[in-house]
Amino acid sequence: MKLKVTAKAKTAGVHSAILELDDSKTKGIDHQVLSTVVVANELNHPGYAFKNSSSVQRNGTTSYFVNVPEGAKTLEVALSALRSGSQTRFIALHPYGTPVDPTSTVNCYPNYENPANTCRPDVRSYKDPYPGVWEIEVESRRTSPLLDNPFKLDVSLLGASFDPAVQTIAEAKIGTPAAVNWKVTNGAAALEGKLKGGSLGSAKVDKPSISTGQTRQTTVTIGAGVEKLDFAIGGTSDANADLDLYVFRGAAQVGSGTTAGSEEKVSLTNPAAGTYTVIVDGYSVPSGSTTYDYRDVYYAASLGTLKVDASKTYNLANGASAQVGAEVVVAGAAPEGRQFFGEVQLVNARSTAAGTGSVVIEKVTP
Repeated sequence: MKLKVTAKAKTAGVHSAILELDDSKTKGIDHQVLSTVVVANELNHPGYAFKNSSSVQRNGTTSYFVNVPEGAKTLEVALSALRSGSQTRFIALHPYGTPVDPTSTVNCYPNYENPANTCRPDVRSYKDPYPGVWEIEVESRRTSPLLDNPFKLDVSLLGASFDPAVQTIAEAKIGTPAAVNWKVTNGAAALEGKLKGGSLGSAKVDKPSISTGQTRQTTVTIGAGVEKLDFAIGGTSDANADLDLYVFRGAAQVGSGTTAGSEEKVSLTNPAAGTYTVIVDGYSVPSGSTTYDYRDVYYAASLGTLKVDASKTYNLANGASAQVGAEVVVAGAAPEGRQFFGEVQLVNARSTAAGTGSVVIEKVTP
């Protein structure tokens, strides 16, 4: 016998009910089934946002659920309006139910001294978020000086597209500015943004294959003065593959990405000069073997800069477009065997990137 049960929740959140099956000919309740449904807040047109002001008690948690649509470019979560001294943080959880932020009790909290913490407590963003229901958990630490900890939570989708996504400079002369232009279109929440340039980068891209239990290893050597060193894997041919990423400098592990799935990244700020070893682990590949995208990139002023007018503001409603430009100034020869490129971002008031345009330099001349 099949029994269909329909639940209609009036509010967003977690709702549960106990279904009882009782045979009147027997004593007691014959069977009980706990049924739970999660109702998420929609991040869709016209606002593409969810906002809530509430309070959480010391050593307590409260959760909110948002439905991220297919094709979303950036999910931004911001926590504000905390009282002085409040140790209250948020943790974002992937639709698979796994956290995408550090969950250790010493990470991501404001007003808590931890020099090793790299998790920004007030705002974080998630590029190309997996579609589905995300949980945003707000948690107050047991050492918070306040019993009740008020907060304001802002969750929004950002999505500015640069056209073309990649501009190509066939030949750049050292020290001579080369102009590049894009058309930017806002496809999500209304945006008041500014352009952000920066140092040029050197990237290695590859598309190797891996199987369950197999590891792939590569190295990258950087000199002094590198501002940022990023590693990323993803784009598996087997959509159900689970790959993990580990980065070492010498014998010391300096970063890892081990979430569910295969979209992993490690970002190091002001990394020490030296050789870094990258290990990709085929934790689980149901199809037996899968290809994946690999990319490592470092940024340094010694390579050159991508200059923008950072004082100009672009007010873009949903669907609105604007022309933007930048200048590429190359400082030296292109790194041997690696891509030479730069990136310009359109960032909001919280410095979250709503969209990114890239430029590739194919050849450098004196």
